[in-house]
Amino acid sequence: MNVELEELISDAARSGWAEGPSKRLAEGIEERIVAVLPSRIRVALGGDEAAQLARLIAWERCHELAVVTPPGGLSWGYLANFVRWRLTDVLRAEAHRRRQYPLTAALPEPESLPSPTLGHLLDQIVEELARNGMRAASARLLIAAAADGTSYQRAAIVVRLRRVGASKEQAEAFSWLLRGGAAGRSALARLASGQPPRQVFAEPDVRRWIWAAAGRDLRFFGRRRAVEYRRSAGTELLRAA
Repeated sequence: MNVELEELISDAARSGWAEGPSKRLAEGIEERIVAVLPSRIRVALGGDEAAQLARLIAWERCHELAVVTPPGGLSWGYLANFVRWRLTDVLRAEAHRRRQYPLTAALPEPESLPSPTLGHLLDQIVEELARNGMRAASARLLIAAAADGTSYQRAAIVVRLRRVGASKEQAEAFSWLLRGGAAGRSALARLASGQPPRQVFAEPDVRRWIWAAAGRDLRFFGRRRAVEYRRSAGTELLRAA
């Protein structure tokens, strides 16, 4: 399907989500999103479940995009990456549940472990940024810009945020809040795994990311490197001596 995503969403929204335009959008989602899901996600979740989740996530996001368009515009690549990001969060949450219940033959029923949507998790980050002095509207704009691209590597997120006016420190902090890395899980991943927001936002590294993202820490440069930690520890020992 060569029709642009923005055109399909616009047609469906103008029609009041009538059957014809909605069907064309659903066919596009099937061809451009579901059919090209990464094999690791299909293997981990099962082919049918992964496909069904991808359809639901993409459809829900299309309804949201009909109301608010990302700063960089709409594209199939944007939607595909958004769906993969959500499915990755599902995998993280499932892995966390398996660690919690290693001796059970079956996982607890979904009703006993409600899974918050990505939008709800992002809202919790926005609320924490607002509590630390950042305007909620500005936080939402930067989060939308961070998601608006074909790569979710931290470096790519930083580039996108810098393009919309974020400072270097803010861009780095948002990349850690939303993406994380080998040195530490993102705040978003921690929330998705079921950790209480109070616990997540009280962790020292997350606190530093929040402060820098809100513009309160101009010296922020990611996580403290081990060599710098050893250097500061050595300084403290010299002072004590």
